[in-house]
Amino acid sequence: MTDKPNWFERHSKKTLFLVVAVFIIFALGFTEYLLEQGLPQQPVTRSIRLKEHTPLTHGVHAASKRGLKMRGGVAVDNLEETDYLFRTDEQGFIMPSKVHETPDLSMVFLGGSTTECNFVEEESRFPYLSGVLLGQKLGKKINSYNSGVSGNNTMHCLDLLLNKVLAMRPDIVLLMENFNDVNILLFTGSYWNDHGSRSLLVTSDRGKGRGQRLWEAFTETVFPGISYRLHSSILGGRNLDEFARERTSGAVSEAITSQDYEANLVNFVQICNARGIMPVLMTQFNRFSATPDDLTKKAMRKFGRDWGVDYGTYKGYLDSFNDVAREVATEHNGLLIDLDKQVPKNNAYIYDVVHINTEGSKLVASLIAEQLAQSVEVQNLLRAKNQSLSEK
Repeated sequence: MTDKPNWFERHSKKTLFLVVAVFIIFALGFTEYLLEQGLPQQPVTRSIRLKEHTPLTHGVHAASKRGLKMRGGVAVDNLEETDYLFRTDEQGFIMPSKVHETPDLSMVFLGGSTTECNFVEEESRFPYLSGVLLGQKLGKKINSYNSGVSGNNTMHCLDLLLNKVLAMRPDIVLLMENFNDVNILLFTGSYWNDHGSRSLLVTSDRGKGRGQRLWEAFTETVFPGISYRLHSSILGGRNLDEFARERTSGAVSEAITSQDYEANLVNFVQICNARGIMPVLMTQFNRFSATPDDLTKKAMRKFGRDWGVDYGTYKGYLDSFNDVAREVATEHNGLLIDLDKQVPKNNAYIYDVVHINTEGSKLVASLIAEQLAQSVEVQNLLRAKNQSLSEK
């Protein structure tokens, strides 16, 4: 009686393949180790953080009072609880974007979540809708691009302007942002900070072990959803509460100035003018009125507990930063659209303290389109473009 063949004998080809594969992997690893010894060491690399949306995104933002509150917000009112379609084009602009192949005018909106308008119906987001309304008023084809990104302050907007928007050669660029500027200065003391998601520079630690880097790359590629949630909820690497560290460390500034904010707005106007682009500054709408409503008082009670900043102080910062936008527009002959004064400070248009609902977005779009249509600068732009076309 012959002995029964063992596993290796029954699977000789598989065994040989495994042995050869292990040998090749070991040989490549050893070769890499030897060749790496002569390379310059780069334990840390740094790059500019371009805070834009991932190109070709297609999904929805689900709006519910409970869900918004769980993400660190406060109770909202007058927001339809539904799924809002969210798509981006190949350049990361929120769609609809390029609707005309040969537009008469093109304009780009820069800002944060209040420009992004996540919880607004897609074709009612004011950066897009204002282009549609302006086109109807002027009888022209208008392309309007929404570059709003949650958390962006004016320094992030300048980066986007320089590294992304200028290459498009738009006719008009509109900037609205002060809420995130006030917050980043309050919470970190400076635009130049080491915040995990809002710093201007990104530092990559290449001093990590090779095994750790390979494992992170593998999990983020093969299991992106699990990896994201693991970092968010357990490891804290992408915590949904972005300012947890600053709050617990007591890093909030007792007082902030608008000096750097003003410089950012001046830089924005100067860069646009130097490139032949019409700059437009917009003040930021909000619900911080002289007599706060119940929702705003509730929001600021939580804010006061977390940061030690009372309603009057915080409102003063927002008002003073809006005043800076007015002053810069006046002093540098820029167009100002004063949304802070024109959008009513109530829940008919603003569903929390700063974010507009669909009706608010429609109102903002109509205000922007009306003022641009009446602007002498826009009329001059159109005449110049028509003359250029006739000369060709």
